[in-house]
Amino acid sequence: MAIGLERLRVRTGSVIHNIGALLLTWFAGLAIVLGLFGIANPLMRSIEIAGPFFNPLMLGYAIPAILALLLSYAVAGRRAAAYANTIAAAALVLALAWITLEIRRLYHGPFLNSFRTFDAEQYTYSVAWLVFGVVLLGIGLLLPSQRARLASAVVIAVTILKVFLIDMSNLTGAYRAFSFIGLGLVLVAIGWLYQRILFRQTKTPPAAGSPAA
Repeated sequence: MAIGLERLRVRTGSVIHNIGALLLTWFAGLAIVLGLFGIANPLMRSIEIAGPFFNPLMLGYAIPAILALLLSYAVAGRRAAAYANTIAAAALVLALAWITLEIRRLYHGPFLNSFRTFDAEQYTYSVAWLVFGVVLLGIGLLLPSQRARLASAVVIAVTILKVFLIDMSNLTGAYRAFSFIGLGLVLVAIGWLYQRILFRQTKTPPAAGSPAA
């Protein structure tokens, strides 16, 4: 509804549409913070998540992430940059939460509020977050989109912190080694991509009519 009102207010210039879009966005934000990450958080309460993939997690986190992303594009350039960026950040958090909860659903079954975390599960979180960051980077390079590249940097930075602060102390044996090796290889590949693609794009082209080197 907020997306619709944002598009409608551009055509009509109505104060009612403007206030309605703002209120609905704030209500949705409160529902996300207090509901999805509070009262209805399956990590904190005994809530059954039926189905391995098509389940309430998709309805509660994945679809709102997509809608928040669409809303951020609907307000981009029409409201304050901080407002659009906050909504985009909410979309990123929701997407990351869906990935994390979905992995936990695969390891723990329909109830996620267990205090136990397996080594394989912890390693899977790191791999999935890293893949998500790389996918965002690929989108940012192909479109190109500075917002997607920034989101990629945030996700990869969070993954790096997790590997050093959590994986290093909790994982044992091969999982710890693979976690560091995989992270290192991905970071080297990302550095190569930035050097070959982004830095090449920023080079100043030679002036017209200048002799070839």
